[in-house]
Order: sequence, then C-alpha cells, then structure tokens
Amino acid sequence: MAKQYVVVLLSLLVVLATVPALAQDEAETEEKVFNLIVGEEAIEEEEDEEAVEPVYEPAIEPGEWAVTLTLGYFGVSGTLLEHENLIYKATDDAFFYGDIDIEAEAAFNPILRGSYNLTTWLALEAQMGITFAEYEATISDPYSVDPEETGSPSPVFEIGEFDPERRSVLMAIGNLNGLFYPFNLDGDGKGRWHPYLTGGLGYAIYNLDSDYTTGSSSSVNVNLGAGLTLIADDIISVRAEILYQVHTIELDPADTFQERNAGTEIIPVYEFTDFGQFDRVQEFGSNSLSGLTWQLGFSLRI
Repeated sequence: MAKQYVVVLLSLLVVLATVPALAQDEAETEEKVFNLIVGEEAIEEEEDEEAVEPVYEPAIEPGEWAVTLTLGYFGVSGTLLEHENLIYKATDDAFFYGDIDIEAEAAFNPILRGSYNLTTWLALEAQMGITFAEYEATISDPYSVDPEETGSPSPVFEIGEFDPERRSVLMAIGNLNGLFYPFNLDGDGKGRWHPYLTGGLGYAIYNLDSDYTTGSSSSVNVNLGAGLTLIADDIISVRAEILYQVHTIELDPADTFQERNAGTEIIPVYEFTDFGQFDRVQEFGSNSLSGLTWQLGFSLRI
C-alpha cells in the first residue's frame, strides 16, 4: 500500500508541473497570432494611404513660370528698299542705272520665350525671334550712262543674270506681350486646352548683306495674334500660335557701292539725277513691313 501512495503522489507532482508549462505555451501562441493580425492591418493601412494620394489636374496656375521654344515661319510682306534711278552695275565703259526694288522672302523663324502667369487668365511673355531670309532685287527701266560723258542715257534691253542682287537679310524681333485666356475669366484655370489672345510691343532690327546699305535699321514693332496651349502634364505644354507683326524701317546708304583697281578707285552708291548728273545717294525712303508668323513648340513649366 505504501508503494501505491508514493506512485500517486509522484503522478500528482508531474501533473502540477505540466499545467504551468501548457499555460505558457498557450500564451505564446496567442501572442504570435496577435502580431500577425497587426502586420496585416498595417499593410492594409499603407495601401489605403497610397490610394488617396492626389491626382494631378492640369490647369493654368498663377505664379507659374514657363520657358518656351517655338519653331515656324515668318512671311514678311513689303519692300525693304525702293529707289529710282539707282546704280546697279559699273564697268569701265558705262554705269548702269534702274529702278531698284528689294523684297524679302518667307523664312524659318525660331522664337525663344519666357512667361509668367499673373492670374489664371492673364500672363506676361518676353520673346525673341531671329530670321535669316533671302532677297532678290528687281530692276526695272534700266539704262546706261558713260561716266566720262554724262549725256543722254542709253536704254538697256537685257538685264544680266547676275546684275540683280541676291543676298540675305537678318531680321531680329523682340516683343513684350500679354497673353489673355478668355475662358479662364471665372477664376478657374483648370483643363488641358487653353485658347488665348496675345498682343504687345517690341523692337525690330534689319540688317541687309547689300552693296546699297550699311549698318542696321531698327523700328518699333506692333503685334497681335492668337494661340492655343495644351497642358500635357505638370511640366510640359504644347503651344501653337499665329502672330501678325507690323513695323517700319529706313535703311542707310552705304559709302561704297564698289571698289575697283585693288581699292584705288571707289564708286559710291550713285543715283542719276534729272539734271543728267550722277550724285551720291543721301538717304533711302522708309518702308512699312508686315507679316504673319506661324509657330509650334513646347514649354517647360517651372
């Protein structure tokens, strides 16, 4: 009997020792499950935060700067130089005169621009464009005169192939313009497409590679036009524009039309007068020029 009591007591001791260990295992198991739940909830919260990030909405924003490069053509219309009885060729035997008319041709015209949005519907823009154009002089009513005997002019029935000037002209035009967005007057500049009106004042400079002229001619330039801005994203926009420009130039006569005999003989820019004499040209008349500029380019918004 004593042995049986001893066995029972030992069994009770083993059971009592096992219960705390089992309780500790259950507590650890519950803690691990709780941590897994917390981790899943954290991931879901991060996904929710990413989902509510703001989406970019295109708009004309006040206080925004932009740098724009547009490419196009400037179709200048008008006369660069016009003068009657002007020398166009000199030989040992005769000086040749005629009515000279020089007009520029349409040419490639890049424009660099910098703009600032004052409001959603008004912006200021500074722009600078350069055009290298060609021109060809037209000679009408030609005649020749013996430089030693300034008597009656002799008619010229055929103008030589290389007698009219075929040269180039540099045109540089800078403007300060306003950009008016009429559809943004309600104060809301949102949207991708933004038509606008533009206009302003500037300065036009002309420089001819001509034997008739020297230096450059400058004039106030007035312009007016319209365009369209497409906002592609928060950095890049696309612009298309048509601009009409008007200005007046007056070129100065060159001191020398031609040098002969290794520069020892100078022939000025002569005109044949009504008195049967040839005199140095003192001035050319002023001419009004105008033209349309077609432009397409890209803007970087800052």
